[in-house]
Amino acid sequence: MKDNTFRVSRDLLRKYDRVGPRYTSYPTVPEWSADFGADEYRRALDLASKGDSPLSLYFHLPFCSKRCFYCGCTTVISSRADRADTYIDVLDKEIEQVASHLGSRNKVAQLHWGGGTPTFLYNRQIERLFGLISDHFQINPDAELAIEVDPRVTTHEQLTLLRQLGFNRVSMGVQDLTPEVQEAIGRNQTAEETEDLINHCRSLKYDGINVDLIYGLPRQTVDNFAQTIAEVIRMGADRVAVYSFAFLPSVKSHQKLIDVQTLPPADTKYELFAMTVEKFLEAGYVQIGMDHFARPDDDLARSLAEGQLYRNFMGYTTRKGSDSIGFGMSSISELAGCFSQNVSKLGEYTEMINKLDLAAFRGCRLSDDDKIRQQVILSLMCNFKLSFDDIEKQFGIDSRKYFSLELGEMKQFIDDGLAAMDKDTITVLPRGRILVRNIAMVFDAYLRNKGKEGSATFSRTI
Repeated sequence: MKDNTFRVSRDLLRKYDRVGPRYTSYPTVPEWSADFGADEYRRALDLASKGDSPLSLYFHLPFCSKRCFYCGCTTVISSRADRADTYIDVLDKEIEQVASHLGSRNKVAQLHWGGGTPTFLYNRQIERLFGLISDHFQINPDAELAIEVDPRVTTHEQLTLLRQLGFNRVSMGVQDLTPEVQEAIGRNQTAEETEDLINHCRSLKYDGINVDLIYGLPRQTVDNFAQTIAEVIRMGADRVAVYSFAFLPSVKSHQKLIDVQTLPPADTKYELFAMTVEKFLEAGYVQIGMDHFARPDDDLARSLAEGQLYRNFMGYTTRKGSDSIGFGMSSISELAGCFSQNVSKLGEYTEMINKLDLAAFRGCRLSDDDKIRQQVILSLMCNFKLSFDDIEKQFGIDSRKYFSLELGEMKQFIDDGLAAMDKDTITVLPRGRILVRNIAMVFDAYLRNKGKEGSATFSRTI
């Protein structure tokens, strides 16, 4: 029998289906300013040098040999290995400059290589980049070292080398195993390729194997996506991220290769996600945030149970409070109460690093109000709960008075059975989790000031 505790009626889906942020940051990227450039980022690094908590480092490795039609990442399509050599040369300079500003603050609790396809790099390039990082930063013995891989191009030898270097978590792009869906998105990947790589990771004793899926892709149906879910569960992934497909052809022009007529309508897209939740919960996974699932013995599941889950640009994490520093084109840093992003074009990034030492082109410094609202939104998005007392203790405000307007707006979610509120706590109920973005938007002062109109760069909440 199906669990209906998290199912939302079609009328409510239509009511709340709108454009809105995913809140990987607050303030969201459209609110950042080009006035925050390399000089401002340099000052933020100098301020961060006075901290003592371990850092999180992200490296954007943008190269792919072929572009998938659905992709929303910042990539460089190339078959030339020497382009990665040149890119690592530039990363070398950026690492050196950033480290020089951080001084003795060099301990690392989290290292993530994303892309693109990081395993576009040959083994010698992987070793070289890791060596450059190790020359300037001290990776803690218990640090999480994660890398995103494409099972179609990643070799056993690469995974063996990465494990030897200390990487302990692998995130595999799968998206969908249905052949007709793969044809529609320009990504042919067999279940056998994926399972072979998972098994090899198991033999190497990686601590965690993550799988990424996407719902809402062209030619997806509830039945064929259910088969993909069943295969991923059978393969034994430790964590699964199930992202909503953001169809934004005006922003990502290559998405115009997708026939819009083949995309599932909003009602079907919701059924895809509802089925996904049912399948993973039935298999014993714990829902993490709005679109992740983890085995109950996983660190994320334990952190959720303790109300200690956190989220940054690298995803859901247990590493709360560490400043995050991004390296490479388009990468984002969050440190010293600031956000900063590098330029997204390879040529510009290379030129700015060579000339200015840093490549930041936009960002923001958080106001006191931003910091309060950031914590509120993080609490809702990560732990499905907001404690007024916790906010008062952290920021010294009367939270109920501070958010009196917002708490009035919460009434519609309470009346619709999506959330509950008592004198101390707002709780997102199971059926409200798919709409947690909508609930978080109530506390977004920038959306309020714009008359609740979401940016065209945001995807729809359903």
